Amino acid sequence: MSTNLREWRAANPPELGGALARLRQSRGLTQEELAAKAGLRREYLSRMESGLATEQVKSLFAVLREEGYELVISPRETSRG
Repeated sequence: MSTNLREWRAANPPELGGALARLRQSRGLTQEELAAKAGLRREYLSRMESGLATEQVKSLFAVLREEGYELVISPRETSRG
């Protein structure tokens, strides 16, 4: 992976939401466009970007926090060939 690619870090749902919004904006996508690509409703994506979390997301961050970890969002490596 190239070192010039951006990583976003999140230790809680609001940080994850902010990272998702910045990622979407950096790609020049509207919420409507990204939601359509991901098969989501725009309202659901908006809630995610606002940092509103489901119980599953809250549980994930509770486990990560307890273990001393945070979520890192980085571009996937693409396979060549």
